[in-house]
Amino acid sequence: MIESGLVRLRRRRVSPASNPVPRTVFEDAARLRGFVLDPAQHEAIEQLCAPGCPNIYLWGPPGRGKSWLAEMYWSAFPGTNKVRVHFHEFFRDLHAELRRHHFDLEASLDRLIGSAELVYFDEFHVHDPADGTFVARLVPALLARRIRLVVTSNYPPRELLPNPLFHDDFVPTIELLERCATVVALDGPLDHRVHSDHTRGFASGTWATTPSDRQLRQLGIERPAPPERRILVPAGRPLRALRAREDCLWFDFHDLCGHITAPADYLALAENWPEWVIDGIPNLLVAGREPAQRFANLVDVLYDRGVRCVFVSDVAVPELVATAGPVERDIDRLRSRLTELRRLQDTSSRTEAGRSRTRR
Repeated sequence: MIESGLVRLRRRRVSPASNPVPRTVFEDAARLRGFVLDPAQHEAIEQLCAPGCPNIYLWGPPGRGKSWLAEMYWSAFPGTNKVRVHFHEFFRDLHAELRRHHFDLEASLDRLIGSAELVYFDEFHVHDPADGTFVARLVPALLARRIRLVVTSNYPPRELLPNPLFHDDFVPTIELLERCATVVALDGPLDHRVHSDHTRGFASGTWATTPSDRQLRQLGIERPAPPERRILVPAGRPLRALRAREDCLWFDFHDLCGHITAPADYLALAENWPEWVIDGIPNLLVAGREPAQRFANLVDVLYDRGVRCVFVSDVAVPELVATAGPVERDIDRLRSRLTELRRLQDTSSRTEAGRSRTRR
């Protein structure tokens, strides 16, 4: 399958052309936001705007500006014949189209990206061997099309599908990516998400550590009553919600991440509920590998969709992500995204302890 894709690629290779996005787009946007572009970002801009360089693979630690740069490029690219999609979302939609088109990959891609001149994939990654087999078919098919491909990832191509039992089989796909795209590392020292203004989207949410009922009321929420429980079927599998009102979707961690769920479920729910509460979040080391990975995937979806969420946990964020543990591959991204949230911590126990010392 890869081999036939390479044949098509040689036949339909995109010819060099002048780049339609000037460097000043990024410089002006950075100036308006009040920050200075670092050397790695300048290098990424040079490559994004270089003539005759259609495909770019931007990788680096979380919060270094990969998505911002790709988003600016996508927004400034002229016309409307372009596609921007999170890789979780694309996988979901592609699987649906494959079933509809009797597993004809080309017909499915025609449906999803049509004749787009630019396709931007955010958060590209390959961890699962089954996903690796699928991506090995997908990458040649995408590169064979007359498109400009922009990809962001936390991982360099050589670290995709790291499982040593399956990595060697994926190496031809990695080499294809490295040949057909300019790979740029954004590895500056500053995580820009740490300086979030908490005013909108995901960053306007809260991480609440053992909050009291009074503190939850201060956030504008109250714990659900048993009659509010609902069974939702967002993407074919039933999920129990503790509350599913128009203004709030409330889940217990175990109901959402403790058994088989997938990004397709989270994406479908995020389309209808812009505000969530996730309750009962344990230490991820205690939760186990699969629930912890589902939680990391959930945070990816909520972040990308700008969902405002209150996370209720027995542990603070630094303790939750203090060690790689069961989500070793995604721990840096998870830590970076949760760091953006407001913090709320129950201080009643410390206050009582202070009173006891005073009385003594």
